[in-house]
Amino acid sequence: MKLLVVTQAVDLGEPVLGFFHRWIEELAARVESVEVICLKEGEHHLPENVHVYTLGKPRDVMHSRGWFARIGYTLRFYALAWKLRGRYDTVFVHMNPEYIALAGPFWRTWGKHIALWYNHPARPLALSIAARFAGAVFYTSPYAASATYRHALRMPAGIDTDVFKPQLATRDRTKLYMQGRVTPSKGVHVALAALRVLRERMPATLTIVGPEDTAYAAGLKERFAEEIAAGAVEFAGTKRNSETPALYSAAGAAINLAAAGHFDKTVLEPMACGTPVVVASPAFADIIPPEWIVPADDPEALAGTLERLIELPDEDYRALGTLLRERIVREHSLTVLMDRLADVLQSL
Repeated sequence: MKLLVVTQAVDLGEPVLGFFHRWIEELAARVESVEVICLKEGEHHLPENVHVYTLGKPRDVMHSRGWFARIGYTLRFYALAWKLRGRYDTVFVHMNPEYIALAGPFWRTWGKHIALWYNHPARPLALSIAARFAGAVFYTSPYAASATYRHALRMPAGIDTDVFKPQLATRDRTKLYMQGRVTPSKGVHVALAALRVLRERMPATLTIVGPEDTAYAAGLKERFAEEIAAGAVEFAGTKRNSETPALYSAAGAAINLAAAGHFDKTVLEPMACGTPVVVASPAFADIIPPEWIVPADDPEALAGTLERLIELPDEDYRALGTLLRERIVREHSLTVLMDRLADVLQSL
């Protein structure tokens, strides 16, 4: 199989999408060749049978640069899809259905097999169009918009459990950790409000890692200035994917308050490191015990759940961490995902 992968970024230093570098490596080990078209290209070290082409978006730009830039990216995308057409027979688009909406008719005419990975609760028009051309639509969350299609396949999340594993770090039960984009949809304000409640009972701290929505983060830093000044809250900015296993392993618990449609890797990664997690999304009900799933917008409930987790007897706490890691290794490891993904792509 000769594969074309279309994705947002190929960059080991990308704080949210850096993990996809390993996906490409693993796919390359299972197919003849991989051509990658990405919106942004950064640092990468990929096998010889992988070739990367960028649409030209600068590495340090997070959001769109306007319609002229979008038109330029689209034209370059069309040019690459045409230029490389003899070098791939199967197309795998990751999280951006608009590429299939744009090129699906051409790929279908050229006899290419098409698959889409889409794992988000939003249902844009591009998704509806892309699903008509895709032979398979992959998702991990049962609440994802893509889960409703007849040809949708629920997949493992693909956690690299050789990287995300318990580290030699001193674990502090009262040290809480939250990773992901600092935006309202991630519920960071709820976590901070819960920390304020929790600190009335114990000296807990919260480290927040991830790129920040400027206005939202500024409001949080003003609202929780007292906790920041006391050293109880740290906005640590972005971290490389390779740095986070040690951070997870040093924390007593990880928090994720994304809504039901999300199946964030930042829940599964700490689990792989043996770190208990408290989540709001019921999408994790099949792998996280129900006592660690909280209402999405209830700081008091979150504070109470975190207090119970921190105060678990040592034996129970270690057993929970072991259970969570075993579930990730067995059901959501990178090897499990890639074996299944390659089989499905080959069968299209």
